[in-house]
Amino acid sequence: MQDRHPAALGLRPGTGPSAASLKYDILTALLVTAAQGDPVDARLALRLSLLITARYNWQRGTFAVGRREMARLWGVSERTVKRELAQLRSRGWVGVQVPAGRGRVTQYWIDLAALCQATMPHWDAVGPDFAARMVGAPEPAALPETNVVPLHPPRAAASATPCASDNAWTRAQERLAQQDPSVYNAWFACLTVREAGQGDAMHLTAPSRFHADYVRTHFRTRLLAALAPEDPTIRDVRVAAEEP
Repeated sequence: MQDRHPAALGLRPGTGPSAASLKYDILTALLVTAAQGDPVDARLALRLSLLITARYNWQRGTFAVGRREMARLWGVSERTVKRELAQLRSRGWVGVQVPAGRGRVTQYWIDLAALCQATMPHWDAVGPDFAARMVGAPEPAALPETNVVPLHPPRAAASATPCASDNAWTRAQERLAQQDPSVYNAWFACLTVREAGQGDAMHLTAPSRFHADYVRTHFRTRLLAALAPEDPTIRDVRVAAEEP
């Protein structure tokens, strides 16, 4: 039941049986961010998508493009290219693999983990099937078409977990319960939000040390992906055992 998220697995494009679908999923995540992200992230995501489509070597996981060629692709000046590359690097989206040398342009690599974390808040806009696939959860089953209106509509599974307020974790629980009810009931339903939170991390409490260790090891990325659409400022999830 381990996370199948590309960032969690450390996958590189061009390797493994899921390489083909991974290419399209990474581009989809970038492009939906280009459509819905804040202006700076949207612009960077669009430009990186163009570089990936035009020049990325999926086998090696790198691209080698000079500033002059980037300027031509993006329709900007070389000075703008320098500034945009600095922003891509500061976000951790790309890094230098081989510096430029005589007769050789800089070779860059792409950090899939950083891209996945940056685009998480927008995955739901593509659809619940895409968001579930990105974290390795079963895709939500399609409801059969019917004209019958139920007398008592079913309540979300997450409502079984008491919560003081309708916060980001409550809504994330609903998403997790819909993705994978069995995993939700076994590992997520009993998690609670600790009152003390620091910085950009969500602090959760588990009923035992084993439970906390297992969730941290196997489901941290899935929790983060469920929380990101509710509160994009959350960049980490920390799970600790309940204090005796």
